[in-house]
Amino acid sequence: MNNEEKDKNGVMMSIAPYLTLGAQLAATVVAFFFIGKYADEYFGTKPWLMIALILVGVVGGMIKFFQTVIELSRKEDNERSGKI
Repeated sequence: MNNEEKDKNGVMMSIAPYLTLGAQLAATVVAFFFIGKYADEYFGTKPWLMIALILVGVVGGMIKFFQTVIELSRKEDNERSGKI
C-alpha cells in the first residue's frame, strides 16, 4: 500500500463516524413517529401523541447528534496533540 492509499484510508477512517450521524437522527425521529402513531390509535388521541413524540425524537436525536460530534472532535483533537 503506497502513501496515497494510506492517506485515503486515513481520511475515510476519520470521517466514517460522521457519515452515520444523519441516519441516526432520521432513525430516531421515524421510530418516535411510529410509536406516537401507534399510541394515538391505542388511546384515541390522534394526532397529539404522534406530534409530541416526534418532537421528543427530534430533541433527543439532536442531543445525541451534538454529543457524538463533540466526542469525536475531542478524540480527534487528542490524537492530533499526541494524547490517546
